[in-house]
Amino acid sequence: MARPKKPEERNRIRDVAFNVFSSKGFENSSFSDIAKEASVSKSLVQYYFPKKEQFIQDFIDKSLSAVTEIVREDLDITYEHELGELYTIGYCQFYFAMHNERMNSLRMDIIRDRGNTEMVVKHGIDWIVSHTNAIQVESEAEIERCKKTLVFVVGGAFDYLYDCMLYGVPFDEEFLSDAAMALLNPFLNVEFHEGEAIRKQISPEWLEKARKKYNRMIFTVK
Repeated sequence: MARPKKPEERNRIRDVAFNVFSSKGFENSSFSDIAKEASVSKSLVQYYFPKKEQFIQDFIDKSLSAVTEIVREDLDITYEHELGELYTIGYCQFYFAMHNERMNSLRMDIIRDRGNTEMVVKHGIDWIVSHTNAIQVESEAEIERCKKTLVFVVGGAFDYLYDCMLYGVPFDEEFLSDAAMALLNPFLNVEFHEGEAIRKQISPEWLEKARKKYNRMIFTVK
């Protein structure tokens, strides 16, 4: 009889893995490293996570959930457009990923590996589509066109960020944010031009405080 899966056991292994990845990077971390840190067998780790890439999907889900909670609980912003909150979540997610020492190794492993970036893009698109009604497409052809546009948005952002980090060039967060929304505007019921106004309401002090909370939420093992 198959061993029953326990959500709490799986989640603990997942959280331990996030800590291992943050210290060693994704590519340099093995199932054995995770098992040793979690004080479980390697076979148990692989029982819950047969492929190491599944940890990235879990990381995206937990990260976006944490950022959403932080934005809704700790940031007081009135949005003019229903996409405003989603924009804010994306903006904060970007900050927590790019300005965070805990993410240094993991960030580079994800950005420079096309298989990993493709997984992040696909998972991120699924999350975006399921969290907004602002994208107005009806036909199958338009849905596919919208998804392809999102692939260009996220994939192009990864290429831009990788080049910046590879050559030590500062990246322009405002440019990325505004360019992404300009590409998405044809699919929206009302065009979104709220980005600059939202960014002005998010202080550097709040972002840094929120980043520390994010780290506690993501890298704490229960």
